[in-house]
Amino acid sequence: MRAFTLFALILLSSAWLSCGDSPAPNPPVTGGNEAPELSGFSPLSGKKGTTVKIQGKHFGSEVSKVSLQINGLKAKINAVTDTEITAIVPDKCGLGKLVVNVNGREVTSGAAFRYLYTAVTSYFSGSGKGDDGSDGGYEDGAPQQSAFRTLYNIVTDSKGVMFAADLGNCIIKRIETDGRTSTIAGTPDASGFKDGKVNQGLMKFPIGLETAPDGSIYVADHKNNAIRKVSPDGMLTTVAGGPEREGLVDGDISVAQFKAPYGVKLDNTGTLWICDTENGVIRKLSTDGKVTTFAGSTPGYADGKLSEAKFYMPAHLNFDQNDNMFIADKHNHCIRKITPDGTVTTFAGVATKPGYRDGEAGQAMFNQPCNIQIDKLGNLYVNDLYNHCIRLVYPDGYATTLAGKGGTGGYQEGPGENALFKYPQGCTLDKDGNLFVTDSANQRIRKLTIE
Repeated sequence: MRAFTLFALILLSSAWLSCGDSPAPNPPVTGGNEAPELSGFSPLSGKKGTTVKIQGKHFGSEVSKVSLQINGLKAKINAVTDTEITAIVPDKCGLGKLVVNVNGREVTSGAAFRYLYTAVTSYFSGSGKGDDGSDGGYEDGAPQQSAFRTLYNIVTDSKGVMFAADLGNCIIKRIETDGRTSTIAGTPDASGFKDGKVNQGLMKFPIGLETAPDGSIYVADHKNNAIRKVSPDGMLTTVAGGPEREGLVDGDISVAQFKAPYGVKLDNTGTLWICDTENGVIRKLSTDGKVTTFAGSTPGYADGKLSEAKFYMPAHLNFDQNDNMFIADKHNHCIRKITPDGTVTTFAGVATKPGYRDGEAGQAMFNQPCNIQIDKLGNLYVNDLYNHCIRLVYPDGYATTLAGKGGTGGYQEGPGENALFKYPQGCTLDKDGNLFVTDSANQRIRKLTIE
């Protein structure tokens, strides 16, 4: 009996020792038992196809349970470990924080990734007459046949058809998606002030353009101190102002006065916003036919509340998705911003100082910025007129050169700074994110394919 009891104790001890020697089982790595944590990522910026590595913990190991977005655009996940995610950033994702989702649990990075856009410039329309120093020409037709005489602003309608202000010819041109051109309003080579249909109407240096939902086109008739309108059937009419009414007067459209208006922009309520350039103010024409001064006082430079602010030759304005207004303050050489609460600030550029420099908002320099287009991610595309290039300004004010060589005018197609422009005046984005530029002194329209 004693032998049996001893034998049993030995077996029990062996079993206990055996259990004690066995390694504890590893907990399953699922990435769903604990909330994911993100400690950092690299690189902080990159071009199309950039691979980003995200460090943290509780990511799990299953690619199918992990997603990454930047500005709502989905990245491609390549690999996942519990402490690192490897992914390819989405194309054209702009400036935005990384949003990581693991098994339905979300975490957002503290820093933002900056997508570095690139552009290839190519020919789109225009014969290029005027390259020898002449004043350009006038002709409609196929792209290589069409002739312009100093194009200014250009806009795109919902069908992708463009309209451009041919300032030197005092007309409005229609540009088809294949680059063919036709005249829709104004009398070629004749300036004046007269309402009328198609080639019976007269303008004097049309500059700013905006398309309306009904197909009409608003025109800033610069030297006539007037706002004109071209109906879909080609009838040119005067909305407000006139050549004999130069000044700064608010009120009904029958009495309102302007001084060399430049840019015009419709908002989603139907209000028409006007850069009243030589008056140095921003005006608005409401749907009830009243003209009021919205921002600015006397020409100059000052930030502050609406009536305290000063602008110097504001040339063009546009809105982002949050109803912030951005203004190309041409002779102050900077981009201004007006928030919905009516605060005017300097968004990018060294105010009153012309120059050329990429960089942070307060360090970047421009030389007579004259047009602004804004994409859905809040990126600004700016015609930097006297620097002969197209700049891109991110939502944080950081400025880069998208196309052209800063300070060098010329004509050349190609990528980035290999492309050359000569006084690019206007630009417009199509639905695919391509940017079309009126290269005014080269008498052509150029296309920038952006990646």
